[in-house]
Amino acid sequence: MQMIKNGFAAFGRGLVKLGKSLMLPIAVLPIAGLLLRLGQPDLLNIGFVAAAGQAVFTHIALIFALGVAIGFSDDNHGVSCIAAFVGYVILTSSLKTLDPTIDMGVLGGIIVGVTAGLLYNKYKNIQLPAYLAFFGGRRFLPIVTGAACLLIAGLAYFIWPPIARVIGAFGDWTITSGNIGLFFYGVANRLLIPVGLHHILNNLVWFQFGDFEVVKEGVTTIVHGDLSRFFAGDPMAGPFMAGFFPIMMFGLPAAALAMISTAKESRKKAMGGLLLSMAFTSFLTGITEPIEFSFMFLAFPLYVLHSLLTGISLVVMNVLDVKLGFTFSAGLFDYLLSYGLGKNGLYLIPVGIVYGLTYYFVFKWAIVKFNLQTPGREEENTPAQASAQPQETAPATQTAPEQDQSRGARYLRALGGKENIKTIDACATRLRIEAVNTDVIDVAALKSIGSRGVVKGTGGTIQVVIGPEADLISDEIKKYLG
Repeated sequence: MQMIKNGFAAFGRGLVKLGKSLMLPIAVLPIAGLLLRLGQPDLLNIGFVAAAGQAVFTHIALIFALGVAIGFSDDNHGVSCIAAFVGYVILTSSLKTLDPTIDMGVLGGIIVGVTAGLLYNKYKNIQLPAYLAFFGGRRFLPIVTGAACLLIAGLAYFIWPPIARVIGAFGDWTITSGNIGLFFYGVANRLLIPVGLHHILNNLVWFQFGDFEVVKEGVTTIVHGDLSRFFAGDPMAGPFMAGFFPIMMFGLPAAALAMISTAKESRKKAMGGLLLSMAFTSFLTGITEPIEFSFMFLAFPLYVLHSLLTGISLVVMNVLDVKLGFTFSAGLFDYLLSYGLGKNGLYLIPVGIVYGLTYYFVFKWAIVKFNLQTPGREEENTPAQASAQPQETAPATQTAPEQDQSRGARYLRALGGKENIKTIDACATRLRIEAVNTDVIDVAALKSIGSRGVVKGTGGTIQVVIGPEADLISDEIKKYLG
C-alpha cells in the first residue's frame, strides 16, 4: 500500500513539474502573436514580419520540446535543450520515413522534452572508459537522448496511430459537443489551478485538439489546437479562448473591488493598493492567480462559483458566436491583438459589464453574509494568510543572515533556510519548491513579504503564489543556495 501511495505521490509531482515546464514555451507565444498580427494586410502589411511570427507557430512542437527539457532538468542546463533538439529531429525525421502520415504534434515535443530532461538528470555526471572520456558527462546527453528518441520513433510507428485516434475522437467530441464541452472545460480549467495542472489541460485544447489546413505557395500545412488554428485563420477557432475575456478583464477585477469594499476601515487603504494592482494586472495581461489565491482557500465556495461562472462565460460567448484568441492570456493586450482576426469581438463589452456587476455584488454579499475572512477582514491579531494551511507553522530556520534584508534572503528564511530547500523553480506566478520539511515554512512571513498564498502538496512540494515577479524572486533565492 505504501508503495502505491509513493507511486501516486511521484506521479503527482511529475504532473506538477510538467505543468511548470510548459510555461516556458508558452511564454514565447506573445511575441509570435504580435509579429504575426502586425504583419497582416489590415495593419502594417509587412510580409516578413508576419512570416517571422508564423515561424514560431510552425515550429511550436520543437519549442515545447526545448522548453520542457529545460524545465525537467535539475539545474535547467542548456545541454538538455541541445539534447532535446537532437532528439526531436531524430523522432520527426524517423517517423517521416516510417509513415509520413504520423504527426505527434505538440505531444511529440513534450514527450521528447520530458525524455531529454530525465536523461539529463540521470546521466549528466556519467563517467565512461578513458578511451571514450571525451563523450562522458554532459556530452553524453545528446547521444543517449538521440538513441532514446530513435526507439520512441520505432514504438510510435506501431502504437501512435491508435493513440492518435483516441485523442482525435476525444478532441472531436470536445469541439463538436459545443456548449457542454465548453462548460466543462471552463470549470475544469479553474478547478485545476490550485494544483497547477490546468496547463496540461490547456495544452491539449489549445495545441492538440482540432485540425486546420493552411495552404501557402502550394504547400499544405496542418495546424492543431484552438490557439494555433485561430492565428492560422481558422474561422471556427476561438471558442475555447473567447469565454475567458469576460472573467479576466471584468469579473475578477470586480471581485477585487468587492474585497476592498468589504475590508475593515483600518485596512481599506492597504488592501486597496494590493488588490487594485492585482485587478489591473488581470485586466491588462490576464494573469489572475494573485486574485484567485487571495480568496481560493478563505472562501472556497466562492471559488467554486467562480469556476462555474467561467464555464458559463465560455458558453455565453459561444452562443453569441464570439471568436477571440490570445497568445498568453485573456487580458486587454491580447483582446486588442486578436480583435481583427476574430468575430463579434464587441460583444465582450456588454457581456463583460454584466459579469463585472455579477462578481462584485455576489462577492460582496457572500463576504458580508458569511463573514468570510478575505484580505483585510482578518482578526487584528492574526496575520493575513491566503494559504491552504490554516494551522500555524513553526519558525523558519535562520540560514540566510538575519541582517541581510534583501528580498531573496527574506524569502529563504521564511522557507526554512537553505537546508530546507531541495529544489526551487518558478512558473508564471508561483514559486514551486520541494522542501525537506514543510512544517518549518513560515506562511505569515511569506505573506508579509508579498506572497498571495501557499499551497502545500504531497511529498514536500509547495507552491508559493507571488505574481508576475515569481521567476525573478526564484533567481534571487537561488543566489543563496550555491
